[in-house]
Amino acid sequence: MAVKKHKLEMAIDEDFSLLGMVSDETGYRLCWLINRALGTSFLRLDDLELYHRRLDREQVFSIYAFSDEDAMLTFRIIRNRAEEGFFLDELKNLDYLIHIQGELSPEKIDSFMKGTAAIPEVRMCIPVDLAKIRNQERLLLW
Repeated sequence: MAVKKHKLEMAIDEDFSLLGMVSDETGYRLCWLINRALGTSFLRLDDLELYHRRLDREQVFSIYAFSDEDAMLTFRIIRNRAEEGFFLDELKNLDYLIHIQGELSPEKIDSFMKGTAAIPEVRMCIPVDLAKIRNQERLLLW
């Protein structure tokens, strides 16, 4: 008798948006520049430590967060590059990922993108297509 195999696939309910940013600045300096330009208050959180199976090693990523209580939004900035690889391997061309969660509207996202793009040290801020990310479970870790 053949054994039946069932595969559990995890569907992510997308109540967030993901942006990618290119900048040569360090994380704390980038957040300081964003805080000055947009009136936010990003704060550094404890580093995010993940085990990467393919590389067989721990990865450590710096992470920053800001909560906008009025707009009911939470912004998280994570460094996509670490000494041990990338947070999301398929986005190697991006230095930072910005995870925006909450009551999303295209106007709020567009306003944030335009505000960060006006910072000279930010070379680019673009939306990321979530359908192209293979390892979407990592987006649930923060």
